Parts: sequence; C-alpha cells; structure tokens
Amino acid sequence: MKIIAIEEHTVNSAIGAAVAGVVKNNVSYISTFAADDLPGSATANSLTDLDKGRIEDMDKNGITMEILSYSNPSQWILDEKQAVELCKKANDDLAALVKRHPGRFEAFATLPWVSPEAAAAELRRVVKEYGFKGVLLSGRPQVGAKFLDDASYDPVWEALTELDLPIYIHPGFPVPEVQQVYYTGFNDKVTTILSSYGFGWHLEPGIQVLRMILAGVFDRFPSLKVISGHWGEVVAYYIPRFDQTMPPSVTGLKEKISTYFRRNVYVTPSGIYDYDSLNYCISKFGVDHIIFAADYPYIPETDARAFIENAPISEEDKYLIAQGNAERIFKIKL
Repeated sequence: MKIIAIEEHTVNSAIGAAVAGVVKNNVSYISTFAADDLPGSATANSLTDLDKGRIEDMDKNGITMEILSYSNPSQWILDEKQAVELCKKANDDLAALVKRHPGRFEAFATLPWVSPEAAAAELRRVVKEYGFKGVLLSGRPQVGAKFLDDASYDPVWEALTELDLPIYIHPGFPVPEVQQVYYTGFNDKVTTILSSYGFGWHLEPGIQVLRMILAGVFDRFPSLKVISGHWGEVVAYYIPRFDQTMPPSVTGLKEKISTYFRRNVYVTPSGIYDYDSLNYCISKFGVDHIIFAADYPYIPETDARAFIENAPISEEDKYLIAQGNAERIFKIKL
C-alpha cells in the first residue's frame, strides 16, 4: 500500500524574514513557541533538509509521497508588491524541489493574500506552469479579524473552482486579544501550547470553514473543495448542533450546514492517530472525504503506516484514505 501525506511542511527564509516584525507584534509568546524543547516543535534541519533528510525519513517510515507546504504566514506580508515577489520566488523554489524528486513530492502554493486578485493570478500560474495541487493557508487571510468568508476572496474561490483544486485551511495564531483573554494565566509553556497547537489555534480554521458556509460561499461556489486538518478542527464534532440551532430557515442558506460539510469539506488526521476520530469522521463525511496527513516534521511519521494498516476498517477504505482519495482529488497517479 502506498501512502500520500498532504500536510507536510517546510519553511521559506525570505518570507520568514519579511513577516518577522508583524509576527512579533501579534504573537507575544513567539520566542517560547519557537523553543526546541516544546512537544510538537521541529528542528530547523527537519524543516529544510528536503533533498536527503526528508526522503530518508519518508523511506524509513513508508511514506511514498508528500504534498509540501510552507508554514510561513505569507498573508502577513502587508506590502502587495513585496508579497507577490516573495510568494512567486518561494513557489518557484518549491517547484524546483518537486522537479528534482519526481514521484516523491508535490506542492501547495503560498499566496499573496493581501491582494486576492494577485493571489488568484499566482495560483493559476503555479498550477498551469508547475502542476501545483492547490493552496495551503496558515491562519486568517490577514493580520486582523478578517476571515475567508469575506467576499473579497471570491477571486481565489473562482480560481480554485476553475482549476478543480482545494484549499487546505491550516491553523494559525489567534488575534492577540483572544490569546490574552482566553489562554493566559499559566506558565509560559502551557500558555503557549494552549493558545496554539494544543487547542486555541485549531478553533480558528474550524470557524473559518463554518463562517464560509454561513456566508454562502458554498452556495456561490458549490464545487469548491476545502481541506480541514486535525479531524475537522473541533467544529466537525458539532455538526448535529449546527443543524439543530441554525437550520436554513434561520441562515437563509440553500442547505443544512451538515450538507455543506459532507459535500465540500475533506478532513485529515494531521498526525492525530486516533481510531475513534477516524470512525466518527467516516460516519459524518464518508470515507471518500478522508485523506491522510502526518503533519511532518511537527509530528513524526513513525506511527503513520501502522495507523493506516491497523485501522479497524476494510482494505478498500484503507486504500482510499492512504492513496486513492488523494490521487483523485489532486489528480496524482503513483
């Protein structure tokens, strides 16, 4: 059985440098977050050694292919010209890596979200020139309290619909006011983890998907595909509650909220190897909407193959999760 992992990260030093000041101003605990002794941290080498170290680790753990993405928040580059130039160079670099290792890597685009029109243009470019498999966004599409339901992002949805490719909505840091009110009061490490990958930042991508539904994005773009990691980023477990409290008579939508989740949303484990979560998501989304992701190098790949091989599901369903769904959605043929 081959395994395609789709939430596997690297970093871009130029984008990292460009957003460093904004990150420092908006994430007061960034120095603690970057410490290498926290659970879920990644070494610089594991993020950047993609030619030798990454492939050796993939081979050791039975991962056939990774779809790579940048962890850097390119949407925090506030100057449009700089954002376009840096994203273009970063995507070109990722394309060169994919070309060096055919059959082992594919890529998600990083986009200049400060200008949705420029973002859509860059997305079309990298898909048509390089065969990129969609886009990954870490967090909100802007520094402040603006989310993907805003109609200004329709050019990106138009491009993704035209290209028949998905957006992976990845977690990102909550706004400072939320972090201060909800997640402080503990030691620095607990506060940092609680407000980020321990819990807090998982709410943000989940709420972004829910807001997209409530704003009618999927009524305007009914074939748009969204990927939600970590088994649906918490909100997936409230689908019955959404239908109960926000029916179409209240929302004005064409369908129940659960219908949009089942039609437009695909979920991944993101390294949370839990069979109860797997079974729940199969029951709510269908096995054809589950795609494997390891979240490497933040989560080691050591348990990835065993999780799939030992899953309490049929061999046919294991194949779909490990390989078949990704091949279909991303137009990959191993």
